[in-house]
Amino acid sequence: MSNGNPCPLVLQKLLFGLFLCTLTLPIVAQPPARAVAFTTNSDGMPIIPVTAGEATPLTLILDTGAGLAVLAPSVIEKIHGIPTGQFTGFRMTGERLDIPLFTIPRLVIGPMEKKDVLVGSWDVLDKLHIDGIVSLSQFKDQPFTLDFGNKLLIFENAKTLAQRRANAVVSPIQLDDFRGVSLDMFSQFLLAGRPGQCDIDTGSPISTVNIRYMKLLGVDPDSKDVRKVERKTIAGAPEIRYDTRLPEIALATSPKVDILHPQISFVDVIYDCVVGVDFWSGKALTVDIPDRQIMVSTPSLPH
Repeated sequence: MSNGNPCPLVLQKLLFGLFLCTLTLPIVAQPPARAVAFTTNSDGMPIIPVTAGEATPLTLILDTGAGLAVLAPSVIEKIHGIPTGQFTGFRMTGERLDIPLFTIPRLVIGPMEKKDVLVGSWDVLDKLHIDGIVSLSQFKDQPFTLDFGNKLLIFENAKTLAQRRANAVVSPIQLDDFRGVSLDMFSQFLLAGRPGQCDIDTGSPISTVNIRYMKLLGVDPDSKDVRKVERKTIAGAPEIRYDTRLPEIALATSPKVDILHPQISFVDVIYDCVVGVDFWSGKALTVDIPDRQIMVSTPSLPH
Protein backbone atom coordinates (compact mmCIF):
# COMPACT_ATOMS: atom_id res chain seq x y z
CA MET A 1 0.00 0.00 0.00
CA SER A 2 1.51 3.28 -1.05
CA ASN A 3 2.34 5.86 1.58
CA GLY A 4 2.11 8.70 -1.03
CA ASN A 5 -0.69 11.29 -0.94
CA PRO A 6 -3.19 10.38 -3.72
CA CYS A 7 -5.04 13.72 -3.62
CA PRO A 8 -3.01 15.54 -6.30
CA LEU A 9 -3.54 12.66 -8.75
CA VAL A 10 -7.28 12.51 -8.05
CA LEU A 11 -7.53 16.27 -8.47
CA GLN A 12 -5.71 16.14 -11.81
CA LYS A 13 -8.10 13.45 -13.09
CA LEU A 14 -11.09 15.46 -11.90
CA LEU A 15 -9.91 18.65 -13.62
CA PHE A 16 -9.11 16.74 -16.81
CA GLY A 17 -12.60 15.23 -16.77
CA LEU A 18 -14.15 18.65 -16.35
CA PHE A 19 -12.05 19.94 -19.26
CA LEU A 20 -13.31 17.12 -21.50
CA CYS A 21 -16.88 17.92 -20.48
CA THR A 22 -16.48 21.55 -21.51
CA LEU A 23 -15.30 20.41 -24.93
CA THR A 24 -18.48 18.41 -25.45
CA LEU A 25 -20.89 21.12 -24.27
CA PRO A 26 -22.92 22.65 -27.13
CA ILE A 27 -21.93 26.17 -28.11
CA VAL A 28 -25.03 28.30 -27.58
CA ALA A 29 -25.12 31.30 -29.91
CA GLN A 30 -26.41 34.51 -28.39
CA PRO A 31 -29.75 35.42 -29.95
CA PRO A 32 -29.79 38.65 -31.92
CA ALA A 33 -31.23 41.67 -30.19
CA ARG A 34 -34.99 41.75 -30.69
CA ALA A 35 -35.34 45.44 -29.98
CA VAL A 36 -33.87 48.61 -31.41
CA ALA A 37 -34.19 51.93 -29.63
CA PHE A 38 -35.58 54.73 -31.73
CA THR A 39 -35.71 58.48 -31.37
CA THR A 40 -38.39 60.85 -32.60
CA ASN A 41 -38.16 64.04 -34.60
CA SER A 42 -39.97 67.27 -33.74
CA ASP A 43 -43.17 65.84 -35.27
CA GLY A 44 -43.03 62.65 -33.19
CA MET A 45 -42.09 60.37 -36.11
CA PRO A 46 -39.92 57.36 -35.18
CA ILE A 47 -36.32 57.57 -36.40
CA ILE A 48 -34.44 54.25 -36.51
CA PRO A 49 -30.78 53.39 -37.11
CA VAL A 50 -30.07 51.15 -40.11
CA THR A 51 -27.09 49.97 -42.10
CA ALA A 52 -27.23 50.17 -45.89
CA GLY A 53 -24.86 48.73 -48.45
CA GLU A 54 -21.69 47.26 -46.98
CA ALA A 55 -21.47 49.38 -43.85
CA THR A 56 -23.11 52.78 -44.33
CA PRO A 57 -24.95 53.90 -41.17
CA LEU A 58 -28.18 55.81 -41.79
CA THR A 59 -31.04 57.18 -39.74
CA LEU A 60 -34.38 56.63 -41.44
CA ILE A 61 -37.96 57.58 -40.61
CA LEU A 62 -40.12 54.51 -40.04
CA ASP A 63 -43.13 55.71 -42.02
CA THR A 64 -45.98 53.18 -42.23
CA GLY A 65 -47.77 55.44 -44.72
CA ALA A 66 -44.89 55.80 -47.18
CA GLY A 67 -45.73 52.78 -49.32
CA LEU A 68 -42.16 51.96 -50.23
CA ALA A 69 -38.72 52.68 -48.84
CA VAL A 70 -37.33 55.90 -50.28
CA LEU A 71 -33.76 57.16 -49.97
CA ALA A 72 -32.09 60.43 -50.80
CA PRO A 73 -30.31 60.33 -54.21
CA SER A 74 -26.99 61.10 -52.49
CA VAL A 75 -27.43 58.02 -50.28
CA ILE A 76 -28.29 55.78 -53.22
CA GLU A 77 -25.19 56.96 -55.06
CA LYS A 78 -23.01 56.33 -51.99
CA ILE A 79 -24.20 52.74 -51.55
CA HIS A 80 -24.06 52.00 -55.30
CA GLY A 81 -27.74 51.52 -56.04
CA ILE A 82 -28.56 50.00 -59.43
CA PRO A 83 -31.35 51.62 -61.52
CA THR A 84 -34.33 49.26 -61.70
CA GLY A 85 -37.16 51.26 -63.33
CA GLN A 86 -39.85 53.63 -62.14
CA PHE A 87 -42.94 53.49 -59.95
CA THR A 88 -45.88 55.89 -60.12
CA GLY A 89 -47.75 56.41 -56.88
CA PHE A 90 -50.09 58.95 -55.34
CA ARG A 91 -49.81 60.93 -52.14
CA MET A 92 -52.83 61.10 -49.81
CA THR A 93 -53.69 64.47 -51.38
CA GLY A 94 -53.84 62.86 -54.82
CA GLU A 95 -50.56 64.20 -56.21
CA ARG A 96 -48.88 61.91 -58.68
CA LEU A 97 -45.29 60.99 -57.89
CA ASP A 98 -43.03 59.30 -60.44
CA ILE A 99 -40.35 57.64 -58.33
CA PRO A 100 -37.14 56.25 -59.88
CA LEU A 101 -36.47 52.77 -58.51
CA PHE A 102 -33.12 51.31 -57.50
CA THR A 103 -31.86 48.05 -56.05
CA ILE A 104 -29.46 48.44 -53.15
CA PRO A 105 -27.27 45.48 -52.15
CA ARG A 106 -28.16 45.31 -48.47
CA LEU A 107 -30.35 46.83 -45.73
CA VAL A 108 -30.01 45.89 -42.04
CA ILE A 109 -32.59 46.90 -39.43
CA GLY A 110 -31.79 45.45 -36.02
CA PRO A 111 -31.66 41.63 -36.41
CA MET A 112 -33.33 41.79 -39.83
CA GLU A 113 -31.06 41.74 -42.88
CA LYS A 114 -32.35 41.99 -46.43
CA LYS A 115 -30.41 41.65 -49.67
CA ASP A 116 -31.13 43.27 -53.04
CA VAL A 117 -33.69 45.68 -51.62
CA LEU A 118 -35.95 47.72 -53.89
CA VAL A 119 -36.05 51.40 -52.94
CA GLY A 120 -37.20 54.65 -54.46
CA SER A 121 -35.23 57.84 -54.93
CA TRP A 122 -36.66 61.27 -54.06
CA ASP A 123 -34.63 64.45 -54.42
CA VAL A 124 -36.80 66.26 -51.83
CA LEU A 125 -35.02 64.22 -49.13
CA ASP A 126 -31.65 65.70 -50.01
CA LYS A 127 -33.15 69.19 -49.83
CA LEU A 128 -34.49 68.41 -46.35
CA HIS A 129 -31.23 66.72 -45.29
CA ILE A 130 -33.06 63.46 -44.55
CA ASP A 131 -31.38 60.10 -45.30
CA GLY A 132 -34.65 58.45 -46.18
CA ILE A 133 -37.71 56.48 -45.16
CA VAL A 134 -38.38 52.85 -44.28
CA SER A 135 -41.88 51.59 -45.09
CA LEU A 136 -44.13 48.61 -44.38
CA SER A 137 -42.66 46.90 -47.44
CA GLN A 138 -39.61 45.95 -45.37
CA PHE A 139 -41.84 44.20 -42.78
CA LYS A 140 -44.08 42.05 -44.99
CA ASP A 141 -42.86 38.87 -43.30
CA GLN A 142 -41.70 40.32 -39.97
CA PRO A 143 -44.27 41.34 -37.34
CA PHE A 144 -43.02 44.24 -35.27
CA THR A 145 -44.05 46.52 -32.43
CA LEU A 146 -43.54 50.24 -32.15
CA ASP A 147 -43.55 50.85 -28.40
CA PHE A 148 -43.94 54.62 -28.25
CA GLY A 149 -43.89 54.67 -24.46
CA ASN A 150 -40.42 53.13 -24.26
CA LYS A 151 -39.28 54.19 -27.75
CA LEU A 152 -38.45 50.67 -28.88
CA LEU A 153 -38.85 48.93 -32.21
CA ILE A 154 -39.39 45.28 -31.26
CA PHE A 155 -39.08 42.37 -33.68
CA GLU A 156 -41.70 39.79 -32.74
CA ASN A 157 -41.57 36.02 -33.05
CA ALA A 158 -44.42 33.48 -32.85
CA LYS A 159 -44.27 33.28 -29.05
CA THR A 160 -44.09 37.00 -28.32
CA LEU A 161 -46.72 37.71 -30.96
CA ALA A 162 -49.12 35.29 -29.26
CA GLN A 163 -48.47 37.07 -25.96
CA ARG A 164 -49.18 40.43 -27.57
CA ARG A 165 -52.40 39.12 -29.09
CA ALA A 166 -53.59 37.75 -25.75
CA ASN A 167 -53.01 41.02 -23.91
CA ALA A 168 -53.95 43.71 -26.40
CA VAL A 169 -56.81 45.05 -28.45
CA VAL A 170 -56.78 43.39 -31.87
CA SER A 171 -58.06 45.09 -35.02
CA PRO A 172 -58.08 43.70 -38.57
CA ILE A 173 -56.24 45.65 -41.22
CA GLN A 174 -56.81 46.01 -44.92
CA LEU A 175 -53.80 46.21 -47.25
CA ASP A 176 -53.14 48.13 -50.44
CA ASP A 177 -50.36 46.13 -52.14
CA PHE A 178 -49.41 47.81 -55.38
CA ARG A 179 -47.68 45.26 -57.60
CA GLY A 180 -45.42 44.13 -54.77
CA VAL A 181 -43.67 47.52 -54.74
CA SER A 182 -45.73 49.68 -52.39
CA LEU A 183 -47.68 48.60 -49.30
CA ASP A 184 -50.12 50.59 -47.13
CA MET A 185 -52.38 49.47 -44.29
CA PHE A 186 -55.81 50.63 -43.16
CA SER A 187 -58.13 49.89 -40.26
CA GLN A 188 -61.53 51.00 -39.05
CA PHE A 189 -61.68 54.03 -36.75
CA LEU A 190 -64.38 56.24 -35.29
CA LEU A 191 -64.06 59.97 -36.04
CA ALA A 192 -66.12 61.69 -33.36
CA GLY A 193 -68.41 58.65 -33.57
CA ARG A 194 -68.50 58.46 -37.38
CA PRO A 195 -66.92 55.36 -38.98
CA GLY A 196 -63.99 55.71 -41.33
CA GLN A 197 -61.41 53.45 -42.94
CA CYS A 198 -58.14 55.17 -42.13
CA ASP A 199 -54.59 54.84 -43.39
CA ILE A 200 -52.23 54.23 -40.45
CA ASP A 201 -49.39 56.66 -41.06
CA THR A 202 -46.52 57.10 -38.61
CA GLY A 203 -45.07 59.61 -41.06
CA SER A 204 -47.83 62.16 -40.36
CA PRO A 205 -47.66 64.18 -37.13
CA ILE A 206 -51.46 64.51 -36.74
CA SER A 207 -54.55 62.97 -38.29
CA THR A 208 -55.95 64.22 -41.58
CA VAL A 209 -59.67 63.76 -42.27
CA ASN A 210 -61.45 63.90 -45.62
CA ILE A 211 -63.12 67.26 -46.07
CA ARG A 212 -66.55 65.65 -46.58
CA TYR A 213 -66.57 64.79 -42.86
CA MET A 214 -66.90 68.48 -42.01
CA LYS A 215 -70.58 68.38 -42.98
CA LEU A 216 -71.11 64.92 -41.44
CA LEU A 217 -69.70 66.14 -38.13
CA GLY A 218 -71.36 69.53 -38.22
CA VAL A 219 -68.07 71.46 -38.42
CA ASP A 220 -68.54 75.01 -39.72
CA PRO A 221 -65.50 76.05 -41.82
CA ASP A 222 -66.14 79.69 -40.85
CA SER A 223 -66.23 78.96 -37.11
CA LYS A 224 -63.73 80.73 -34.85
CA ASP A 225 -62.55 77.26 -33.81
CA VAL A 226 -61.49 76.44 -37.37
CA ARG A 227 -58.37 77.89 -38.98
CA LYS A 228 -58.17 77.91 -42.78
CA VAL A 229 -54.64 77.45 -44.13
CA GLU A 230 -53.64 77.76 -47.78
CA ARG A 231 -50.22 76.40 -48.58
CA LYS A 232 -48.22 74.09 -50.82
CA THR A 233 -47.57 70.45 -50.04
CA ILE A 234 -44.10 68.94 -49.77
CA ALA A 235 -44.45 68.00 -53.44
CA GLY A 236 -45.36 71.56 -54.42
CA ALA A 237 -49.12 71.23 -55.06
CA PRO A 238 -51.56 73.86 -53.68
CA GLU A 239 -53.56 72.73 -50.67
CA ILE A 240 -56.30 74.09 -48.40
CA ARG A 241 -56.47 72.77 -44.86
CA TYR A 242 -59.02 73.44 -42.14
CA ASP A 243 -57.29 72.98 -38.80
CA THR A 244 -59.41 72.30 -35.73
CA ARG A 245 -60.00 69.72 -33.00
CA LEU A 246 -62.34 66.74 -32.83
CA PRO A 247 -63.85 65.43 -29.60
CA GLU A 248 -62.25 62.02 -30.15
CA ILE A 249 -60.68 59.57 -32.58
CA ALA A 250 -60.96 55.92 -31.52
CA LEU A 251 -60.21 52.45 -32.80
CA ALA A 252 -63.53 50.99 -33.96
CA THR A 253 -62.91 47.54 -32.45
CA SER A 254 -62.29 49.11 -29.04
CA PRO A 255 -63.27 52.76 -28.53
CA LYS A 256 -61.24 52.82 -25.30
CA VAL A 257 -58.16 52.93 -27.55
CA ASP A 258 -58.47 56.59 -28.45
CA ILE A 259 -57.13 60.11 -28.40
CA LEU A 260 -59.26 62.87 -26.91
CA HIS A 261 -59.60 66.33 -28.45
CA PRO A 262 -56.89 65.72 -31.06
CA GLN A 263 -55.64 68.44 -33.36
CA ILE A 264 -56.68 67.42 -36.90
CA SER A 265 -56.84 68.85 -40.40
CA PHE A 266 -59.72 68.54 -42.83
CA VAL A 267 -58.23 68.20 -46.32
CA ASP A 268 -59.34 66.91 -49.71
CA VAL A 269 -57.56 63.54 -49.34
CA ILE A 270 -58.16 60.32 -51.26
CA TYR A 271 -58.97 58.31 -48.08
CA ASP A 272 -61.57 58.69 -45.33
CA CYS A 273 -58.74 59.72 -43.06
CA VAL A 274 -55.10 59.28 -42.22
CA VAL A 275 -54.36 58.52 -38.56
CA GLY A 276 -51.15 60.27 -37.58
CA VAL A 277 -48.43 59.35 -35.14
CA ASP A 278 -49.96 61.40 -32.31
CA PHE A 279 -52.70 58.77 -31.95
CA TRP A 280 -50.10 56.22 -30.80
CA SER A 281 -48.43 58.37 -28.16
CA GLY A 282 -47.91 56.25 -25.02
CA LYS A 283 -49.23 53.16 -26.80
CA ALA A 284 -47.58 50.05 -28.22
CA LEU A 285 -48.62 49.34 -31.81
CA THR A 286 -47.95 45.82 -33.10
CA VAL A 287 -48.21 45.30 -36.86
CA ASP A 288 -48.70 41.76 -38.15
CA ILE A 289 -48.86 41.91 -41.94
CA PRO A 290 -49.00 38.09 -42.50
CA ASP A 291 -52.12 37.78 -40.28
CA ARG A 292 -53.52 41.17 -41.34
CA GLN A 293 -53.88 42.49 -37.82
CA ILE A 294 -52.72 45.26 -35.57
CA MET A 295 -52.58 44.92 -31.80
CA VAL A 296 -52.65 47.90 -29.47
CA SER A 297 -51.79 48.06 -25.79
CA THR A 298 -51.84 51.16 -23.61
CA PRO A 299 -50.93 51.84 -19.97
CA SER A 300 -54.62 51.45 -19.10
CA LEU A 301 -54.82 48.05 -20.80
CA PRO A 302 -53.13 44.79 -19.67
CA HIS A 303 -49.68 44.13 -21.14
